[in-house]
Amino acid sequence: MISADLNPHSVPWWILAPQGTEAQAIAKGLGKTDRIHLQAMPVGATAVQSFLANLAQTWTAKEKPQGLLVMGVTGSLSADYDIGQAVWVEQCQYWGNGDHGQGQEYVGDRRLMDRVNHLLGPEWQIPMVKGITVSEVVCRGEEKELLGKKSGAQVVDMENTAVLAFGEANQIPVAILRVVSDTMAQDLPNLNGVFTEQGALQPLPLAKALLRRPLAAGHLIQGSLKACAQLTAIAQSLSSSNRGTGKIPRWWDCGKMLGKQLL
Repeated sequence: MISADLNPHSVPWWILAPQGTEAQAIAKGLGKTDRIHLQAMPVGATAVQSFLANLAQTWTAKEKPQGLLVMGVTGSLSADYDIGQAVWVEQCQYWGNGDHGQGQEYVGDRRLMDRVNHLLGPEWQIPMVKGITVSEVVCRGEEKELLGKKSGAQVVDMENTAVLAFGEANQIPVAILRVVSDTMAQDLPNLNGVFTEQGALQPLPLAKALLRRPLAAGHLIQGSLKACAQLTAIAQSLSSSNRGTGKIPRWWDCGKMLGKQLL
């Protein structure tokens, strides 16, 4: 938890976002600012776990972030959450590799969520949901519906629990802010196999997967564009939250800029 007597002008914060279009959409919204640190991360829980462990070894005591805000897209497991809906993932559990409902359930830091909500302002009314993290893309609509019923979750992703576990192990508050990019009933192209073990997107396998199912690919692209536009809008709100000066409060300052190795 964030301590109640924390000085907001001396605390470093990071935004973590999956590499590629999600991180790029957020960077577009932030604009040219040195007040917010955006760090791209790989795709997939295993890759994120290794990435964060290696990243943590580079921090000095002063460089260690005191809060991590994860931003990106998510799949819906409920008819109540449509494309473009922003959600706070308050609770999340790992459901990969047959570990269905047996793993630890992680909880996002409510104080950090409240602080971000304050920055975003009243125009953003973002509901809190339960999520699950999986090891592979859930491609079929009926699979998503069944997964939602079994888990009781409203959204699904591939990274959240890795960041939450890292935060818990290193005593760093974590909050998860995602935007829905595909509906519960929506079929997706088979995207399993388009990422390397290190969580990097492979353009050729991705192109082949999209071409095999052009209709589903078209819907995926449309949903991703809408979700990324929302990520950009949220980032713009964060960047301009201090409207009196046009600057973000210094407690978002983190030093180094975007991790270029992943973009």
